[in-house]
Amino acid sequence: MERSRVARREETKTLVKQTNRTKRPKKKKTGGSGGKGALWKKLLLVATGLFIILMLAGGGFAVYAVATAPELDESKLRDALPLKIYASNKEEIKKGGTSREYVSIKEVPDVVKDAFISIEDRRFYQHNGIDFRRLGGAIIANITDGFGSEGASTITQQVIKQSFLSSDKTITRKVQEQWLAIRLERDYTKEQILEMYLNKNYYGQESYGIQTASKAYFNKTVDKLNYAEAAMLAGLPQRPSAYDPIQGDPKLTKWRQTQVLDAMLTTGVITQKQRDQGVDQPISKLIDPAPKSKDDAAYDSVIFDMVSQELEDVFGLEGKDIYGQGLKIYTSIDKPMHDYMNEAIKKDQVVQLPEYAEAAATAVNTQTGEILGIVDGKNPGTGTSRRNFAKEPHQPGSSAKPFFAYGPAIENEKWSTAKMMTDQETKVNGKNIGNYYDGYRGTNTIRNWLKISANTPAIQTFQQIGGDSVEAFAAKSGLRLQDDESISPAYAIGGMKHGFNTTQMASAYATLGNGGDYIKPHIIKTIEYSDGSKIKSPVKPKKAMEDYTAYMLTDMLRDVLKPGGTFPSAALAFDAAGKTGTTNAYKDVWFAGYTSDVSISVWTGTTKSGNNNELGLSGPTNSTMAQNLWKDFVTKTRDRTPAPFEQPSSVLSIGDELYVKGTKEPVVEKKAVPAPTGLQASYNEDSESGELTWSYNDSALRTNGYDSVSFEISMTDPDGKQSVLGTSSTNRIAINGLDPGRTTLTVVAKASGEQSGPVSTTVTVAEVETDEPTTDEPTTDEPTTDESTTDEPTTDEPTTDEPTTDEPTTDEPTTDEPTTDEPATDEPTTDEPTTDEPTTDEPTTDEPTTDEPTTDEPASNDGASTQSNRGNSSNGNQGRGQDNAPADQQSEPETQQ
Repeated sequence: MERSRVARREETKTLVKQTNRTKRPKKKKTGGSGGKGALWKKLLLVATGLFIILMLAGGGFAVYAVATAPELDESKLRDALPLKIYASNKEEIKKGGTSREYVSIKEVPDVVKDAFISIEDRRFYQHNGIDFRRLGGAIIANITDGFGSEGASTITQQVIKQSFLSSDKTITRKVQEQWLAIRLERDYTKEQILEMYLNKNYYGQESYGIQTASKAYFNKTVDKLNYAEAAMLAGLPQRPSAYDPIQGDPKLTKWRQTQVLDAMLTTGVITQKQRDQGVDQPISKLIDPAPKSKDDAAYDSVIFDMVSQELEDVFGLEGKDIYGQGLKIYTSIDKPMHDYMNEAIKKDQVVQLPEYAEAAATAVNTQTGEILGIVDGKNPGTGTSRRNFAKEPHQPGSSAKPFFAYGPAIENEKWSTAKMMTDQETKVNGKNIGNYYDGYRGTNTIRNWLKISANTPAIQTFQQIGGDSVEAFAAKSGLRLQDDESISPAYAIGGMKHGFNTTQMASAYATLGNGGDYIKPHIIKTIEYSDGSKIKSPVKPKKAMEDYTAYMLTDMLRDVLKPGGTFPSAALAFDAAGKTGTTNAYKDVWFAGYTSDVSISVWTGTTKSGNNNELGLSGPTNSTMAQNLWKDFVTKTRDRTPAPFEQPSSVLSIGDELYVKGTKEPVVEKKAVPAPTGLQASYNEDSESGELTWSYNDSALRTNGYDSVSFEISMTDPDGKQSVLGTSSTNRIAINGLDPGRTTLTVVAKASGEQSGPVSTTVTVAEVETDEPTTDEPTTDEPTTDESTTDEPTTDEPTTDEPTTDEPTTDEPTTDEPTTDEPATDEPTTDEPTTDEPTTDEPTTDEPTTDEPTTDEPASNDGASTQSNRGNSSNGNQGRGQDNAPADQQSEPETQQ
């Protein structure tokens, strides 16, 4: 047999030689099967060479990875390394992992072991540290869905990763993890490894280890847990904050527990009946947390909550990749600012919140989106009753208008700030929309309507632009509606089903101050692992709107903080912009404002659970608390003056109005300054003094786009001589020493370099009678009858008839004006910016809120709280603050701001 094979090989060699001798030289071909065959051979050779190189490189890489792997350290294997969080100044904020009680595996019942093994590593007792069946499935998933899409880590590998390695999904780390897992299985028993795992895990509620978690959630030791409780705990390490049965979403917690119960049923450690009973039992019936000390309510807890959520949502880490590994988290928190904001609200250091009220606030860096400070509430509570009011959504009222009305119009239609809209009867679903003030105020610019926070122009703007465009614009700025919401015109004035939280609002307004770039609010800057490796935040800016939209909105919102706006008492020394927002009965009162370096939103109000008989905040000071808190924060927590907002080249100006470059220059109408009315003069001839008074319609002044007014008073004396009597910022001026005869007094109103038409009245002073001596002496006895004694007036006229002063006091009107004689309604409230409450001309403050069907109405929105009492508006009360939308989707009409 062997000889025949040799013979056949020799015959084959001879045949090949003969064939080669008879072959003709090949001609070069540009194509054909022969060329393809040669190319295929070359490719095969190249591929073979590459495979060999890769094998050698892979082998060398594996050798390198193993050689550089850390040594097994038993102290690290058994200890849970706490999570550490640092402020921007590197000061440690919170030290996690301090709550930990180590438990021996002998004290852990089988039902707990079975629960963890069923969901995490069901072949735990069969593999040697690496589950190759599970690894194969993960490899396929990683090929189809990308590297790192699915893990194949066993419990042993998780112990290694938690003890020594970072959570980076790199090939080097994976090779090291597998190598060390095999070594761990060689040096320790399965029970010892499972003990390490159960004691290392983080289970939420600041609890490291199964024993601590058992007491935190059930107030019992681990040896007394049943299968339903064990299933709940086994589901927590993957995402502790999301599945937290105390502070997390109960539906999500139940979903995860059901996953574990199904896995336990699959592995046969529980029956179908037990599985069904566990699924049917509410989470709330299982939870019985151990009491916590008051120290647990420290406001640093809100930072820990945000860090935990961001590690999962932004960095994509699971709980088992986060806790117990000694991670160092460097945050953007400005510790002095954060502490000041919390102290101010929790200890009533700026405003005195009623007992039934709550408050929350968030500050973000305008340019980076980084969270600088956050307040979760005045009394957020502890344990199962703890709430985070900075995370809960609240109806925004008029603070929604820049994003759900005027912003989309400027962005999509390139409206100018001089775009004219008419405040008039407007219907939504057949119902009239009202304003916080009486009636309607005619036609004016969108700048004016946003400044005074009129409702009907915002609704009309939404209707013209369309809901789809409005919703898309708001979403790009971080104000995305929830899945169960359907946008309607009521959203233009903040009447929405859910609303937004303070962090969302602060970042949305930061977008306006950042030239239209939206940056998702985030708190983590850098993560550092125990091996020294670091990961920076992956959050990047996204273009939310054009720079012209952002700046034009900013310029209009500047006016809100000026006289005539809804927050005239701001009186800031630096460039800032913002918007008030109020819902019916002051259930939600907002102020969201920003500078070029910080954006802060503040919410005050009552909670969904209902308090203050569901009437919301009440009283003239409560309605301005959010504004006052914002002003205090923005002025006292920053150590430098922010730069002014810069006008981009895409925006052009005409007068005080702005328009987009490339569009038609708008026609800017300068409306007339309303004239005074009811001019009256009172004058006492005996005392030669009196007063000139008049009325003025400040509402009409603001409607025509003017902020404040002054009055110039002139007179024409009996001889026809004209002179300026004086100026006044009030509705009166003193008049003194009028000459005998008829004097005409004229008043004009002046605002922003413009003046009204004149109004006049007259005062007639009787002629002074002189003493005539000729009546005592008969003229017949006097030869000189042509001379009259009246030629000598100085000797016959008493000096008491002369004016007592040569200096008319009319230039000093305030000295003759007794303040106690002035009715309060004559004083212009625009000169008193310390309150945003409507004055006595605003009947909403006197009407009980129960008279209005607010449950069917959307959010009425803010208006100028410094409504003047000068004169009476001609507008009637046509449904004050009445908006129209379903009650469960609406905030309610605002009565101020």
